[in-house]
Amino acid sequence: MAKAPAKTTAKTRASVGVGVAALNVNYTKFAAKWKRCRDVTNGQDAVYEAGVEYLPLLLGETTDEYRARQGRTPFFNASWRTVAGFVGMIFRKPPTKDIPPSLDEYLKDVTMTGISLDVFAQDTVYELMTTSLCGIYVDHPPLKTNDDGTPLTVRQAEGMGLRPSMKRYNVEAIRDWKLGRINNKTVLTQVRLSEIKTVAITEFKDEETAVIRVLDLDPDGFYRVRVFIEASEEQDGDDVYPLMNGAKMTEIPFYFLTPDGAEIGYPEPILLDLFDLNLKHYQVSADYEHGCHMTGLPTPWITGHRGEMGPDGKEVKETIRIGSTTMLVFPDKDTKVGFLQVQGGFEALEKNLDRKEAQMAAIGARMLAPEKTGVEAAETLTIRNSGEHSILGAISVAGSTGIESAVNMFARWLNVKKECKYQLNRDFIPFVVDPAKMQAWLAAVQAGKMSGETFFDLLQRGDLIPSDRTYEEEQDRIDATPPPPPLPGAELEEPDEDDPEKKKPAPKDE
Repeated sequence: MAKAPAKTTAKTRASVGVGVAALNVNYTKFAAKWKRCRDVTNGQDAVYEAGVEYLPLLLGETTDEYRARQGRTPFFNASWRTVAGFVGMIFRKPPTKDIPPSLDEYLKDVTMTGISLDVFAQDTVYELMTTSLCGIYVDHPPLKTNDDGTPLTVRQAEGMGLRPSMKRYNVEAIRDWKLGRINNKTVLTQVRLSEIKTVAITEFKDEETAVIRVLDLDPDGFYRVRVFIEASEEQDGDDVYPLMNGAKMTEIPFYFLTPDGAEIGYPEPILLDLFDLNLKHYQVSADYEHGCHMTGLPTPWITGHRGEMGPDGKEVKETIRIGSTTMLVFPDKDTKVGFLQVQGGFEALEKNLDRKEAQMAAIGARMLAPEKTGVEAAETLTIRNSGEHSILGAISVAGSTGIESAVNMFARWLNVKKECKYQLNRDFIPFVVDPAKMQAWLAAVQAGKMSGETFFDLLQRGDLIPSDRTYEEEQDRIDATPPPPPLPGAELEEPDEDDPEKKKPAPKDE
């Protein structure tokens, strides 16, 4: 089970610092955890780059010796495989959507950088699986007006390249936020976000500046956007009041996504236990590889042997060669020779590595565990995967809620009135439909004990019908399909003896 998220209560709403660059009081506490999550899922290069943060120096070890020891140690990246596997399970079926066709072209590029909504959703779920918090900001360039002061129509704005877009902010970029009560409802009243502003200096050189974007509700309750230079905390440009249909907005179009949707706060990364155990595995692996390197080849030893004495009375240094083609002869009968080698290998370290891999599998890396032999009962499989389902379910709900809210704000900016639906898949394990089940369901429908819609849902769960097709659409397809011809050898309809038109003809004489 995942740990309960650490929540930010009213008592801890203070920030570290006093200016616009101030950080949430819990930011520093969680920053080290986010870094571990990033480094582990990014793989071996990131873990190596962190150096002694994850693999301490040995006593008296030089820098060159450390780098050699580190280079001999492989990083067994169970964490990334687990995250990628979970994301694949969520997206094994496409999201369920109910979005007006007028938005189709816009949703092919929701970021204005060529990223479609579905790819954006997949990247967002990967982020949630890694750090368990991110945010989606729906923005719209400032709208101009016509010469007579009237607002531009959607078509006019689109022709000028003025259209809404989405941007995801990872947890490290969310500096702080404020909540308030407006119309007896708790709403977001301020959020401060870290960004990098890029300005072209020459044709071939850009200059990057760290800035802070402040989204808030001004004293009159209207949505306002300001940008500040982080180093000086001075405002860069004027206040901007985005307009929707020519009017100021009264809500901030920023949506927090977290597995704990009850309260906005920095949650404990949902797979942090797995990531930390992966680092422990790396450290034990370093000990094992170092031991194998140091003792992998036996070391020869000789006692009781003295070399020949030279004219000066000193022992002459000699080279003793070993190998099957060399015969060793020692004049001193008390000479002893042998090989120094580890007895019994490194069984303790090997068992430790195996145990940690099993622990990682138990936490969530199911694809690393050995396959079960024989047939496993469906009930047993369900119980064994219940912990993973709780994680996947929480991530799927969080992603669905946040992305759907962003899509609706996106649509409203394009003057689309219809409520949009966007729900990620929650059917993570394939539902196997065997012929016996199919026959039993069909018999239940024919006996009036199961509705046709329930039968349709079961077929859809078994991937026999596309997940984005509705029951009504399937009925329309059935109605539009002509009845199949009778099978060869099928019995004809029995004639009615009272109906002369249907009376069976008399057999012809042979």
